[in-house]
Amino acid sequence: MNATTGKCRDNIFDLMGQSLSVQQIRQQILRVARTNFTVIVQGETGTGKELVARVIHDNSDRAHKPFIAVDCGALPDSIVESELFGYVKGAFTGADGNKAGLFEMARGGTLFLDEIANISPTVQMKLLRSLQERHILPLGSGKNVATDVRIIVASNVVLEEEVQAGRLRADLFHRLNEFKIYLLPLRQRREDILPLAERFRREANAELGKNVPGFSAEAQAHLLTYDWQGNVRELRNAVRRAVLLSTEMIECKHLRQVLSPTTDPVPNVAVSKMQQGYGLHDIVREITSHLEKALIVHVLEETQGNKRQAARQLQIGYKTLYRKLQEYNITA
Repeated sequence: MNATTGKCRDNIFDLMGQSLSVQQIRQQILRVARTNFTVIVQGETGTGKELVARVIHDNSDRAHKPFIAVDCGALPDSIVESELFGYVKGAFTGADGNKAGLFEMARGGTLFLDEIANISPTVQMKLLRSLQERHILPLGSGKNVATDVRIIVASNVVLEEEVQAGRLRADLFHRLNEFKIYLLPLRQRREDILPLAERFRREANAELGKNVPGFSAEAQAHLLTYDWQGNVRELRNAVRRAVLLSTEMIECKHLRQVLSPTTDPVPNVAVSKMQQGYGLHDIVREITSHLEKALIVHVLEETQGNKRQAARQLQIGYKTLYRKLQEYNITA
């Protein structure tokens, strides 16, 4: 649990990437931020759900008030209710005084409930009542307390499926589902991988007092074809450790040492495609397309959109670059 006020120091593009999908997320954030809509942020572990919640808060009219984040999955069922709603003296054994809950601590600001699907049915019911009636009832108290808080929730599972399975109340889901933002996993927006890796390399250099200049071509290919099940968080950790292990350029051996105990050169994405029934030709073509698109985007960012300079750096003709920009729907 933590609370912050003020603007985020880092731009969302720097922390999540600059792909079309991230730009669309930014548009959604700016559209919903100044409303009081309750927002569901859905995505795999490590995709940046709390970051999105913070950016919504920092661009809202509540930015000068607290941002309180709590991981519902990390709280035992026995204390979730008292943490959210607070309690009064004598509410239970050990309650020696009154304690404000997270709703009161976030007064005027934003309460971010991560892994919302983990809360018990009893707490789900009380949360629904609090959202509908805009007040809370602390444990052991007979007096309601008015609330003024914006709710943002996050989940790494599909909440509609949780409703169908009976683990999440349908009425609570519909109350929360005023606006939804879905974060794509990193493996579905591979053009973000190299720019993010470069950012994390610079951060690690500064942290460790090193001057690792970059990634070899083979290391870049490895970054682009790895599956990144842990998404941006896994990428950040992998690059940070690779910087620690390397003395000059980051090579494949530095990445393989931190990503997998095996030195198997076959990319995970290729194995996955083969298991799905794809043939060699289709697998190679898809991997090549991912590499090509990501490298073009990376070089265009380095040249600040200068297509002629990018073509020279890629050692291809200007017309070839222009054709590939159209083929991959890349805007310089």
